[in-house]
Amino acid sequence: MAARLATTELRRVSHPGRVTWDPTDQAEPVPVPPTVVDGDGDLWLRDRGTGTWTMPEFNPEDFPARCGEILTWNQLACEYGPLTALADDRRIGGGRR
Repeated sequence: MAARLATTELRRVSHPGRVTWDPTDQAEPVPVPPTVVDGDGDLWLRDRGTGTWTMPEFNPEDFPARCGEILTWNQLACEYGPLTALADDRRIGGGRR
């Protein structure tokens, strides 16, 4: 967890125009970003209809099976955080900049 929190702070310093949520940020941000990258830099997309997250580049040979599942924000943040919004959109709320 210490390494993931350190990664969070590094991202916040390295990408001040992007919002980053740490692994303990369990409240889904409002508005919710359409895409985020996880702690390893892998892309996750939000399904607008269900509010769940999937990894479009999932390949069972390259990623753990859990990456192929449909996850909630809480599961994604806890298991794969920090999460960083891709867009330079300061309107995205919830995380610290």
